[in-house]
Amino acid sequence: MRKNLLLTFLDCIAKYKFTIISLMFLVLSVIIILNNAKVETRIETFLPGYKPGRPITEIDDPSVQNLVSMSLKFGDRARVSVIYESPVRLDKTGSLENLRRLHKKLENFENVQTVISILNYPGADLYIKDDALDLENLPKEYRSFISMDGRYALFLVMISVNGQVEPVVRKITNALKNEPVVVLSEASVNNKLFDELKRSMFFYPILMFGVILVIFFYQTQSLRATIVSLFVPIMASIYTYALHFAFGGVLNILTSMIASFLIIIGSAYPLHYYNAIFSTDDNVRKHISTPIFFSMFTTAVGFLSFLFVKIPAFREFGFLVSLGLLIDFLLTVTVGDELLLRAHRKAAKKPKSFGIKYIGNKPAMGILFVVIFLVGLSFFLIPSIKVGLTSTDYFSKKSEITKAYKLLEDNFGMKDAIYLVLEKEEGIFLPFDNRNIDEIIAELSQHSEISSVDFPRNVPVTALILASRNQPLLRYYIADAKTIRISINLSPEGADNLEKVTKITNEVMKKYSYNYYLAGTPFIWKAVNDNILASQIQSLVTALIIVFATILVVFKDFAESVKLISPVVFATILNFFYMAIFKMKLEISTALTSSIIIGLAIDYSIHVGHDYGKTKNIFSSIKNVGPAILGNAFGIVGGFLTLLIGGELAMFKRIAILVSLGISTAAVLTLTVLPFLLSLGRIKEAKESLNDGK
Repeated sequence: MRKNLLLTFLDCIAKYKFTIISLMFLVLSVIIILNNAKVETRIETFLPGYKPGRPITEIDDPSVQNLVSMSLKFGDRARVSVIYESPVRLDKTGSLENLRRLHKKLENFENVQTVISILNYPGADLYIKDDALDLENLPKEYRSFISMDGRYALFLVMISVNGQVEPVVRKITNALKNEPVVVLSEASVNNKLFDELKRSMFFYPILMFGVILVIFFYQTQSLRATIVSLFVPIMASIYTYALHFAFGGVLNILTSMIASFLIIIGSAYPLHYYNAIFSTDDNVRKHISTPIFFSMFTTAVGFLSFLFVKIPAFREFGFLVSLGLLIDFLLTVTVGDELLLRAHRKAAKKPKSFGIKYIGNKPAMGILFVVIFLVGLSFFLIPSIKVGLTSTDYFSKKSEITKAYKLLEDNFGMKDAIYLVLEKEEGIFLPFDNRNIDEIIAELSQHSEISSVDFPRNVPVTALILASRNQPLLRYYIADAKTIRISINLSPEGADNLEKVTKITNEVMKKYSYNYYLAGTPFIWKAVNDNILASQIQSLVTALIIVFATILVVFKDFAESVKLISPVVFATILNFFYMAIFKMKLEISTALTSSIIIGLAIDYSIHVGHDYGKTKNIFSSIKNVGPAILGNAFGIVGGFLTLLIGGELAMFKRIAILVSLGISTAAVLTLTVLPFLLSLGRIKEAKESLNDGK
């Protein structure tokens, strides 16, 4: 009896050896993740030369170097804008009482270096009487701190801290929750991103699991097979994260989405494997492993194309998703083989076919003509797609961050700020420099791209330099006797056209002998945006070339390879058509979608091409692989559409819309236009062969 139990136990271990080993690695991976997980949300992660955990001073980019140089010179770490909403107009007697209380509260926060407001701005006391502001006579230069309707006041809080500024800003934001204020800064954006990413790393995979579970169960008619199909990519995700963290990796905005991508994409491999069991009499692993491998390989190529771009975050994302797909494939043909064969033995019903069949030549030609027309139209629409990303583009219109920037824009006429740093190579700033500074400010203020220019002008610059030794407020403007900075507040037009603002500034500064440079976070955003366009072109071209070369090697026929890649090319071009129609920008999230669509959609062509190579009958091939393709497309679309549910990250929603449309397009073209192209001249024979086989 004991001997029989032991033999049964050993037989079970032998039969499910890969499953047992994978579970042991799963436990180890979870331990590694819990002990080493880190997330980075700063925009600098998208700059060439960025290295996780390393100071941004090592990034060889002028926008970063100028910002670092300015921060070191003026001793500030970050600028935080606090917008206060007054219950009454600030020209009412006693209306400044709450402003004074809030100003003092801000000054008392830890790590706050300076607080600048209408209350302590040089010369502003001349316009304060009976604890109220003389709004009618308030000069334009003070309007940076008071809204036109007199209901809002702006505080500039300068923070100095040796470590990360985000925890300090979060602490200040939490402490001001009961005040009628809005807190705005780059650190606020990073904190919100971190919160949303942390939430999305758990919320979306769980939601995707549920949606794909329903879709796959309907197609496979087997709960066991459905759970295995989802269990495999979840394990692959955990292994991938563990390897990343084990080697000192840090998650960023893109790599935090790896689990979501692997669940959506990787669940297709076990699904195809399970469907193949029902149509294969001999060794299923031998029959289906090759097309699944090439599907995995070409999908990985789509993501690996990001290795050829300069942005580290893109390269990391591409490598990790590709690594996860490789792990997913290995788990499918080992763990999946063990568990799916068991699911097959226990299955009461066969997978649903969805009634899939080739629709015939005439409908296929009609679809092809419509697609060609839309592709042609796309080339006229592509120039209308804007390139660029701002802080608010991360978030939906209902987000607190977006609302706060809208408040700043509507009431103060500005969207962001940059700095003009002036340096004297010889000598120091003297009284005659006041005239030059006044002229610079006056000329800059004439342009619609600049809402206001901020620098104390009612006191000689030499007096400001002397006073700055004892007044922390003035250190915001004065670094030393040879270096000052002027704050340039950008209008929405200027924030969207930083290149023009730079050109305007350079033109104004031509007649002055000062050394100068422009600095500020908007220039870092611009550097990222400039790299996004180049990265999109590089990754797109690279992915198409490598995918086509792979298909050519596998199928050994140039004409057939062109036909097989055609649905992917059409879907990729139409991706830009959809961007133009929905008025989406080309930015970090949308730049991903083309390579993703290439990597995913080519799977369908490979499965059709592989089966067609065996049957030489397109009707049979669509009947054989069509259900799995359609089931996978439903799973991918359903999985990505979950990104539309909840959350404030608009970038995830844009990915969801574009990838869903792209995959839907590719699936339709693969099941209609591709069969037409592959079987040109052989439709009649294929129909007769199919009828004979019935």
